[in-house]
Amino acid sequence: MGKGKKGADDGINLNATAKFAVLDLAGVAQPSFQAKQPAAAPALEKPSSGKSKDGQQGRRTLAGSGPKIEGAKIGGESFTAREKNPEWLKQRGATYARVKERREAELKEKKPVPISVTMPDGKVLSQDKKGNEYMAWQTTPYDVAATISNGLADASVVARVTYASFVEDYSAFEDGMEGQEAMDEAMADGEEEGPQSSDKSMLWDMTRALVGPVDKMEFVKFGDKDANTVFWHSSAHMMGEAMEHVFGSKLTIGPPLASGFYYDSYMGADALREDDYKVVEQEINKIIKQKQKFERMVITKEEGLELFADNPFKLSIISTKVPDGARTSVYKSGDLIDLCRGPHLPHTGKVKAFAATKHSATNWLGDTNNDSLQRMYGITFPDKKMLKDWKEKQEKVSLAQAV
Repeated sequence: MGKGKKGADDGINLNATAKFAVLDLAGVAQPSFQAKQPAAAPALEKPSSGKSKDGQQGRRTLAGSGPKIEGAKIGGESFTAREKNPEWLKQRGATYARVKERREAELKEKKPVPISVTMPDGKVLSQDKKGNEYMAWQTTPYDVAATISNGLADASVVARVTYASFVEDYSAFEDGMEGQEAMDEAMADGEEEGPQSSDKSMLWDMTRALVGPVDKMEFVKFGDKDANTVFWHSSAHMMGEAMEHVFGSKLTIGPPLASGFYYDSYMGADALREDDYKVVEQEINKIIKQKQKFERMVITKEEGLELFADNPFKLSIISTKVPDGARTSVYKSGDLIDLCRGPHLPHTGKVKAFAATKHSATNWLGDTNNDSLQRMYGITFPDKKMLKDWKEKQEKVSLAQAV
């Protein structure tokens, strides 16, 4: 985040494109590792407008148009001292449960109908190994992948989906995928469009039910740019959950980077220290072992204001970036609930190795007149050896720079 006061652009936007936009700006890239030195239905219309690019969904931290988010000092007494597992976590969870009942009632009104899924090689799948038909509102990309092999289903981070059409009772508005056009510009990061994605494809959670027949479905594994971004976006949520658990932090923004991720949080006059890394890592290891499911839920603006009543920063985002009468989405994992377009990993157990890499101070909206925030960077991998190799590579770079 830059120094000095920004102009009318507040630098924050709620996710509103069909792909990830990776945050990789000057000053916010993953920091170098510091080595120790010696001494059928309706015609298909894409739910979001704006041109899609490979790897562009899930970011809300680039400059864009739309109403200006509230700046200055808004944190106040929302954080006064470190507190493990604060009471407001339970209160937020209870609100989530009430809203979930409403969404489940809406889902019961949907009519499951048979759908087919076309694979990249042209093969059309329409039923699972047991002969059960694929059904809209029920069948997930994970189910489709498991039809091919369980290994493929378990190894896939996310699905890249191109719908042929949406079923008649699908509503982009109800699904929180509409009404955010004013924020689309903020999602473009200037990268060239990747060769594997078209303007009609979108990234779709492996465990999110399909809502129409699919013209093309690809299963994307770690190593692909989109998959890495999903992986690190989910990891940012996990680190946010850990910070809420061990510090009682008020989370603000937690985007994926081109390599890794960070999360900014409000801690009043307190500040992160290097000895905080260990407790965060220990908490994340607990979260990994619990294999917490990432659960997507659509909320109204009013429900969002109730859900995040304890967090002035989330309230500011919702108040200014979610239009009146519109819907957006949140993701839940464990007792973390966060504003997010997604998609995400099926569960936290997909992460096998985590390291906190650095911390620093920043400011809300990048403006030094606003609240001071604490930023923690992290890196994760689906294999412990990958983390070891990454650290060794960073050490070599650090040593070379020191010469």
